[in-house]
Amino acid sequence: MKSTIFSRSKPMFLKILSCSALCMLLLGSCQRDEKETAPAAAKGDISDVLARQKDRQGQTITIPLNISVPGILTDAEGRELKTNHSGRVLSTPDQICEDPSLAVVGPHTLNTLQHTIYDCQNPKHSLTVEWKIRSSYDLVMVNPNNPAQVSKGRIRIKNGTTVTWSDLSIVPTSLVYTGDDPNEPGIKLYTLTYTRTGIPDQYLAATAFTDIEGSFAVYTDCPAPYGFLITAPYAYISKYTAVGLDPCQRIDEVYITPATPSTPPLSVLDCGTIAGSYVVADPGACQNFTPNMASQVQVKKAGDPDVNYRDIQSLVVGSGSPATTDGLVYYWEIRRMSQLQFYLPGITNASFPGDFTFRWRNVQGTTNPCYGPWSAGVTYTIYDF
Repeated sequence: MKSTIFSRSKPMFLKILSCSALCMLLLGSCQRDEKETAPAAAKGDISDVLARQKDRQGQTITIPLNISVPGILTDAEGRELKTNHSGRVLSTPDQICEDPSLAVVGPHTLNTLQHTIYDCQNPKHSLTVEWKIRSSYDLVMVNPNNPAQVSKGRIRIKNGTTVTWSDLSIVPTSLVYTGDDPNEPGIKLYTLTYTRTGIPDQYLAATAFTDIEGSFAVYTDCPAPYGFLITAPYAYISKYTAVGLDPCQRIDEVYITPATPSTPPLSVLDCGTIAGSYVVADPGACQNFTPNMASQVQVKKAGDPDVNYRDIQSLVVGSGSPATTDGLVYYWEIRRMSQLQFYLPGITNASFPGDFTFRWRNVQGTTNPCYGPWSAGVTYTIYDF
C-alpha cells in the first residue's frame, strides 16, 4: 500500500479537499498534462461526467456471508420428514418423491445480504438476500399441486427476544438452477434471491435492533399427494449489518462510466471515468454506517484468468499529475481511467472495442490497512480513443 493514502482522522482537511475538488469540477478549470493534445471536441464536458454518475441519495452495501444452515423437508401439513444425510445414495425423481428418506436436502448456504438505504428525507431500507440451496429434488416457484401456494423468502428483525418487524411471505425475484454439486452427482444447486423494500427506518436505526434473520420455504416438483416443502432455519445475520459496520466486512459500490464514441472522454489518453463510493458528498440522512476510505479497483480482459487482473491506472479529474498505479479510488473522488493498453498484458489498440471485467474491494486505514472481499466481476465494453 502506498504512502499516499490519506488519514480520515482529519475531517476538516477532507472537507476542504472535497470542496476544492467540487469547485474545480463545476468550473471546468482542469489543468492538463502537457502530453494531452486531444482536440476540444474529444474532451467531453465535466457536467456530463457528473450527470452520468448514479443517483447518490442512498447507499448500497453488499455483505458476503457464507453462512451454512441445515436443510429441512416438510410435508403439506408442515411435518418434518427424515431425509438422507449421507448424500451418497442416488435415487430417481420418482423414488425420492415416494420415499423422502432417500432424498438429500441441504446443507444450504446464505450467500450474501445487500442493504440499501433510500428516500433520505424519510429513510427506508431494502434488504436483498441470496441463498444457495442443495437438493436432490427439482425446485419450483409454485406448488404443482396447488397454484395458490408459492415459494417464499423470509426476513425478521428482532430487538432482544422481541420480533419488531417481519415479512414471512416475500415472493422471490428468482430461483435459478445452477448445475449439480461437483462433489455429489445428482445433488442439484439452486440460487434463490428475494428482496424486501420499504422497511421503515425505525426498525433498523441505531440501537433499534439486535438481530436480522433470514429463511425461506421452497416447493419441490413432486406430484400429489406429496407436496413437499424445503425450508431452512433462521440464519442470524445481524452482526454483518449492524450500524457502524466495519467497511472491510462488506463491498461498497464504485461507479464506472466507460467513454463511448457518442460520449468521448476528457482526453484521448482516457477510456472513461470512475467515481468513489460517495463522490464529493455524503448521503446525508441516509448514512448509518461508516464509509469506506477507498476502493481498490482492478481490471482484466473479459474471459482471461484472474491472475491477469491489474490495478487500474487513473488520475483525478482536473489534475495534471501522473496517473496513479495502485488502483485506489477514494470515496470522494472522480477519476479519469487511463487507456487499458497502457498496462494490461497482451492488450493493443487492435483489442478495442472490447469487453473488459472490473472488480473492486474496500480499503480502510492508513497503517496496516484492511481489505474487504472482492466484488463480483462487472464487464463493460471499452473503446480506444
